[in-house]
Amino acid sequence: MLQEWLLELLAGFGKLFIHPIFYFSFLLAFVVGMFRVSRERKDFHTRVYDIYQEVRYILPSSLLIGLLLSIIAVGFGLTLPLGLLNFIAAVTIVLSAGGFRLLSPAWIIGLALLIFVVSEKIGYSFIPYEGLSFNKILMTMAIVLALLFITEGLLMLKQGWQGTSPRLVESPRGLKVGVQLAQRLWLVPVFLVLPTGELTSPWPWWPVVSIGSETYSFIWFPFLVGFAQLVKSTLPELAVKATGKNIIAAGVVTLLLAIAAYWVPLLAIVSAVFAFLSRIWISWRHHAYEKDRHYFFTPQPKGVMILGILPYTPAKKMDLKIGEIIYKVNGIEVNTENEFYKALQKNAAYCKLEVVDVNGQNRFAQGSLYEGQHYELGLILADEDKELMAEENERYS
Repeated sequence: MLQEWLLELLAGFGKLFIHPIFYFSFLLAFVVGMFRVSRERKDFHTRVYDIYQEVRYILPSSLLIGLLLSIIAVGFGLTLPLGLLNFIAAVTIVLSAGGFRLLSPAWIIGLALLIFVVSEKIGYSFIPYEGLSFNKILMTMAIVLALLFITEGLLMLKQGWQGTSPRLVESPRGLKVGVQLAQRLWLVPVFLVLPTGELTSPWPWWPVVSIGSETYSFIWFPFLVGFAQLVKSTLPELAVKATGKNIIAAGVVTLLLAIAAYWVPLLAIVSAVFAFLSRIWISWRHHAYEKDRHYFFTPQPKGVMILGILPYTPAKKMDLKIGEIIYKVNGIEVNTENEFYKALQKNAAYCKLEVVDVNGQNRFAQGSLYEGQHYELGLILADEDKELMAEENERYS
């Protein structure tokens, strides 16, 4: 019995690498990276991160969470027909036309569940149940949705705010102002049970959730989780983490409703609708909040603010952060990008900066400069007409 289970788990592991979504995720991340680099070059005449930045984030962290979800899914025997999983994959591909922004599990699986229900009610069922009951399929979908919804929030808290892309947008007065785009795509592979195969249940109580089939197999199914969030009024870390916490809270409520569907089947649909609408509300709330706030990345009365930092440059080695204000360079006060550049030339081999961090505390950053390194330390500065920007921000105060 144990040997059969290990062989089936190994076979399920291999199914991940033959599923089109696995390879599609890397292609999508690469294409989004191309558009990002093109936008950065247009705004700043240089790219901030290379074209593979989005690809690097696809697996490492999400793989660990996926393994944890797999333990839960296999332990409780979360069972879905293969046709339904492939339909979820198709919905994922369709929604990916909007980039990462629409790839929340609340929208992907929520939409798939609602279409599945409607098709059943109008008599056009296009997905075989494979021995499972309709209500148990809905409950399992709702539980998977909730678990991945919570996963989205956790991943945003952990790394969704890292490596944001600076960009320039036009303010209502026609000025170019700095904002940050946080966007990520994660591949979350989860072991699920299929209601067809050679395995039989080793325990009378397994699977706990999905009952109706007598033989089973496994699949390591690749779910995509993505988001995109434009931040103008604060630091990306604060905005993205706030969104992540809201998503986790909504995910927990969704999970409770999905579990309650074991006794009241209608709650499976309610949980999917709640997740779908709550994710819309969370996105709208952020947009509405940002709309009424002044821009954060703007010229300062004294010093120059950091809008972006190029990797592998002196600025990165000096541990400078976006949102910090450089007040002095080599002992010289600077208020514009041109003054910043001239102050750097005072000492071509060494640089000492007086910086005000995001908490208002002064600190010093220093380091040696070498031939061939970025002539501006690798910094992108928020530098526009200060008087006009002051008038711009007064509109939101």
